[in-house]
Amino acid sequence: MASLPRIDPALSWFVMVPDTDAGAALLDPPAPRLPGLRIITHASGRPWLVGHWSDGEVAVGEQGDRRLAVLGEHLLTGPDLWRLAAGTADPGQWCAAVAAAPGSFHVAVSADGGTHLHGTLSGYRRVYFGRAGAVTVAADRADAVAALLDAPVDTDRLTLRLLAPYAPWPLCWQPVWRGVEALRPDQRLVLRADAAPRTVTRWQPPEPTLGLAEAADGLRRALTDAVRVRTDAGGVVSTDLSGTDSTALCALAATGPADVVALTSVSVDPLDDDLPWATRAVQALGTVVHEVVPAEVNPLPYTGALDGADRFDEPTAAVMYRASFLALSDRAAAHGARVRLTGFGGDELLTADPGLQLTLLRTHPRTAWRQLRVMRAAYRWPRGAVLRAVLDRRGYADWMATLARDLTAGWPAMDRPPLGWELPIGVAPWATPDAVAALRGLLAGAAAQATPLAADPGTHNRLAAIHAGAANTRHMAQLTAGHGVPMAAPYLDDAVVTACLAVRLADVTDPGRYKPLLRAAMRDVLPAPLLERSGKADTSIAAERGALAYRDRLLDLAEHSRLAERGLVDPARLRAALRSPGERTWYELDQTLACETWLRTVDTVPTRL
Repeated sequence: MASLPRIDPALSWFVMVPDTDAGAALLDPPAPRLPGLRIITHASGRPWLVGHWSDGEVAVGEQGDRRLAVLGEHLLTGPDLWRLAAGTADPGQWCAAVAAAPGSFHVAVSADGGTHLHGTLSGYRRVYFGRAGAVTVAADRADAVAALLDAPVDTDRLTLRLLAPYAPWPLCWQPVWRGVEALRPDQRLVLRADAAPRTVTRWQPPEPTLGLAEAADGLRRALTDAVRVRTDAGGVVSTDLSGTDSTALCALAATGPADVVALTSVSVDPLDDDLPWATRAVQALGTVVHEVVPAEVNPLPYTGALDGADRFDEPTAAVMYRASFLALSDRAAAHGARVRLTGFGGDELLTADPGLQLTLLRTHPRTAWRQLRVMRAAYRWPRGAVLRAVLDRRGYADWMATLARDLTAGWPAMDRPPLGWELPIGVAPWATPDAVAALRGLLAGAAAQATPLAADPGTHNRLAAIHAGAANTRHMAQLTAGHGVPMAAPYLDDAVVTACLAVRLADVTDPGRYKPLLRAAMRDVLPAPLLERSGKADTSIAAERGALAYRDRLLDLAEHSRLAERGLVDPARLRAALRSPGERTWYELDQTLACETWLRTVDTVPTRL
């Protein structure tokens, strides 16, 4: 009998099955066993989309025996879908036409005996799939597919989640369940009864050729439309108000029909300047209600990190910020907000890691050398190390093979400039020798067939960072959805992502200009003084204080450890590190915390269909 995991009934999720008797039998009859389960059928009457969602999240268009659906945040109706898809008989073009509408949503098609499905370009809305007997099933949650496959946790894939900040592409994208695969964000999944599942490339990143002014116009339009999707229904909406990204969203929301409540959390870091900037923004906007959460009542990182019962479909370090993030959602709920807008995704889209300089050296060499000189002075990189990195012409596969060869327990030397295809990776010093050996083998095996997200290191680096940031944002959305106020991340809408990727690389990042594209885009939206902010707050002091305050609870990670049972961490070394932390201990703890807390929730019994 098929099963599904115990998913919080407040969360939206869906499973898609093909238009076959075997697909129908896999889920038949689900409704009596899961109250509130919703079903959309193929034209044949067999189940197509099964899950939980609210009325406003789903729009379905029917045209003869063809079905077209969107699931997520949008302003679309059923008739809108076929109006957008008019003029072609190709399901792929239907998907592309609908996906161009503002918002953040999955697109699904049932037509001519086939089913099609894709998520969003950032990876915020993901698609997972796998083979359950004779049926290939797909879903927006990995644990839903895993339950239908009766798939166990894959220890190799779990081990890769111990790498920080994240495993190189595509290893970071693999679900941690054996037999479950993840669709790339730039692909569409096609299922047919008479063929194996097929993936089709549906998108290529735009060439970064637009000048700053033209790209800024495109970003302003895309971001305005993205905010309108969340505010058009009126009522009360809340926005985070801290950095430049959330300030832009707050300003755009204030121009719409909704009443806006801005929320600012004050950090324990005395150098945190979020509050002064937020206060100036509220004064300039005039119509925004502003609530400030003082530092003394704002939960520190790690508060309740080991106590949450939230069930994610993969390990996530979001548990570290669980209490503080939910506290702000509770404030939004108290104001009657129906959605909370966050600036997640802005950093990944509007800045870039130093690896971008490798591509910039080819396209804008003078700009690249100027920026590299500034970075070398700021981070004290040795001149010789910078020159070696600049002259390194290895392809992606060779670069990943070097990661495998050089990996050891502990963090790589910090004096090396991070000018590779992706950021340097490391594993915590309490990882066992067997875990480190397994990681080396997994990296080496993947390197033999690894292909990058783009041909040049800079674009690959940007896309990998966007996908990693979208994964973290997805976890935060899952976290807050179960606590009353759904979260939105307008920066991760397809149109916004595409607009940000289209600007010429010389205008993506500049040590002398903070987020130049957003600054140009918001020139007519925000008063000039608010565009002069040159950085963002550092959260490391708050994280360290939280870790020290809850060290006794964090020591529980070493007791009855699921990771230790799998031979992946040495509990004695972990315990010793927590009792006498070094400079990087709390950073090294993130992925261990993510994997250990997740494994403890996976042991729960699934809900039977």
